[in-house]
Amino acid sequence: MKIGVVGFGNRIAHVFHELKKINTDANLIAYVDPQPIGKAYATKNNFFPEKNYETLNEMVNNEKLDLLMIGSPNHLHLEHIKEGLSAGLRIFAEKPIVINEKQTMELAQLVKKYGADKILVGLVLRYSQHARSVRDLLSKNVIGDVISIEASEHIMPWHGGFFMRNWRRKEKYSGGFMLEKCCHDIDFYSMITSSRPIKVASFGGRNSFIPKNQPSGSIEEYTKYNLDGWESAEKVFDSDADIVDHQVAIIEYENGATLAFHTNMRVPDEFRRFAVMGTNGMVEGDFVRGFLKAHDQKNNIILDEDYGAAFGMIKGHYGADSLMLKDINEHLINSESSPLPVGVIDCMESGIVAMKIDESRKTNKIVDMTETWKILDSYIK
Repeated sequence: MKIGVVGFGNRIAHVFHELKKINTDANLIAYVDPQPIGKAYATKNNFFPEKNYETLNEMVNNEKLDLLMIGSPNHLHLEHIKEGLSAGLRIFAEKPIVINEKQTMELAQLVKKYGADKILVGLVLRYSQHARSVRDLLSKNVIGDVISIEASEHIMPWHGGFFMRNWRRKEKYSGGFMLEKCCHDIDFYSMITSSRPIKVASFGGRNSFIPKNQPSGSIEEYTKYNLDGWESAEKVFDSDADIVDHQVAIIEYENGATLAFHTNMRVPDEFRRFAVMGTNGMVEGDFVRGFLKAHDQKNNIILDEDYGAAFGMIKGHYGADSLMLKDINEHLINSESSPLPVGVIDCMESGIVAMKIDESRKTNKIVDMTETWKILDSYIK
């Protein structure tokens, strides 16, 4: 399997490494990136390619690739997807797949033209063991109809400091923090409800990573993740970032289910937890701390699992990275017998919801998504 990469950052380098561990015939033969930050990681693990092209067009015209992996900054994804599809390639693209509604509708037209199966996406939470167990509970109707969900995604100070200094700090590159960081979560809860969000509302801002909150002593905790890439910066609390550092959102789904979601990027003891309440019972879990527990309506425990803490036993998105690449490898070998739990349309939908959540935050209005779904469907169907 011959693979080329555009945007050779640490994330896409890690994704390929997980694939290589599963499929030794996977070979990274060329890349496009003027500043390949993933080079050190790739060199350490003996897979940094010798061939370096200046443009994606040059690479796809000179190499016979089986897969193009896209790890470029988010605002460039659509351009790179277009080039890959026009060259007849299968694509793996990191999330979020696009950064605004205009790009979403352009991508929808490409999906209709080339087929949704041409683009694989890195929405990793659907591949997690948590997601697999939750899907099993839902398929057996253990929870019943989903009524409401309480959920969160919080990250530690070093991770927040990374966002304030990395290119992701600018909405024009990342699409915003809700889109860049929480599209996984939005997708996960759409999977649980089996329904599209129909109304969203949100509040949030940048109130933590500001000058008056800078610690009086060392800020090493916020800068220990080394940055030396495109558009990187040094400042943390007086950064030129325009993303939020905390946000809450409420969502109503088409089937009547509701979600309350909270994210914060400066949490000393991080967690990423959820509680799903249904007509027959409930299931609660935490991706970071590793547990998943379900009760029936009589408070009997019907599931009690522990997958290990994210920073102890399991690394790589709580073990989901390796599970994702195992499934993707099997899908690439035989797509008919190995369907994936998430696809490009799911990624587009979760992205649109994140965009509308930010629209609500900025306009201070409840956003009705009815017309947005009609427009998207008119392109795809």
